[in-house]
Amino acid sequence: MDVNNIVRKVYPKLTPYKCELADLPVEEIKEVLVRETVYKLSFNESPLGPSPKAIQAMQDSLSQLNLYPSSAGDSIMKKIAEIEGVSSKQVILSNGADEMIILIAQTFLEPEDEVIIPKLSFIQYLAATNLMGAKPVFSEMKEDYSYDLEDILSKVTSKTKAIFLCNPNNPTGTSIPKTKLVNFLSKIPDHILVVIDEAYQEYVVSPEFESGVRYLKEHKFLFVVRTFSKAYSLAGARLGYGLGTTEVIEAINHVRPPFNVNAVVQAGALASLEDIEYLQEARALNHQGKELMYEAFEELGLPYLKSDTNFVFVDTQMDSSVIFQKLAEHGVIVRMLKGYGLDTAIRVSVGKKEGVHTFVNVLKEIIR
Repeated sequence: MDVNNIVRKVYPKLTPYKCELADLPVEEIKEVLVRETVYKLSFNESPLGPSPKAIQAMQDSLSQLNLYPSSAGDSIMKKIAEIEGVSSKQVILSNGADEMIILIAQTFLEPEDEVIIPKLSFIQYLAATNLMGAKPVFSEMKEDYSYDLEDILSKVTSKTKAIFLCNPNNPTGTSIPKTKLVNFLSKIPDHILVVIDEAYQEYVVSPEFESGVRYLKEHKFLFVVRTFSKAYSLAGARLGYGLGTTEVIEAINHVRPPFNVNAVVQAGALASLEDIEYLQEARALNHQGKELMYEAFEELGLPYLKSDTNFVFVDTQMDSSVIFQKLAEHGVIVRMLKGYGLDTAIRVSVGKKEGVHTFVNVLKEIIR
């Protein structure tokens, strides 16, 4: 008996996560490159590290690891609800934003459903769609790599169950202006779930951006995904959350396993939300890093996109494999975008100041 005879029918469409060089932890990258210093600018990780208050809270929680935590994370949900101006019943926690996206798929998608996904966006939307055997329908991007919302609307059919939007978008760093988002939501049929992934919303600088949370009252099946992995530097601890109507939250809770968020990250997240000064420092450091990159790209004449995230999308106008290899030789790891059909573009995370400087200097050597 072969395992292929007993797995689900969607099995051929599912691909295990494979770690290339850009996906490895820093210590493993050092071993591969045989280098003492490595700057990993491929994972959009915060260079600041967690808030000292969060670290202390997590350390304090260790003595009670023999006890189960709140099964739903009530204290954090109440704090998030207070910040966002919603009911705590409109908040749900997950083991990172990735699990939240999977929970959404498991709750709402059937094999006959269609899911609209922008061609240039976070790969987890496709993975979750494939997991449930639903049909992905890809929408085109505009020439400036922004979402073509009209194209998304044109692809809506009676079979459309959900639409995924990453705002700000990964890997472009661009965001949807408020006026366009409002107009788009007003045209979406009532039966469609619109998922807006706001993993990078804490970094937004565009005055035209507005969170989808502001429109939950007007749109019953609007759902917003957030994470503590980026601006709050808790990627290794894993905590995501979602905001929606109580009806949608209750539906997802039918699927969410109890105790899916551990006690340590619950303590750290609550402390992080109370450390406003830390978040301001993270934003300032991110802004400085992006400005350094912008100046370098303009000096080199490379097309790039102004970013509302903690990374920058740039067209190197060279084979990105060559760029990646030469940067790696200097201990700098970036993200190639060949999987999206972009052979010359890369995505560069804002790391520590010395990492950004090293990237800029090595890139200038390569281009020149």
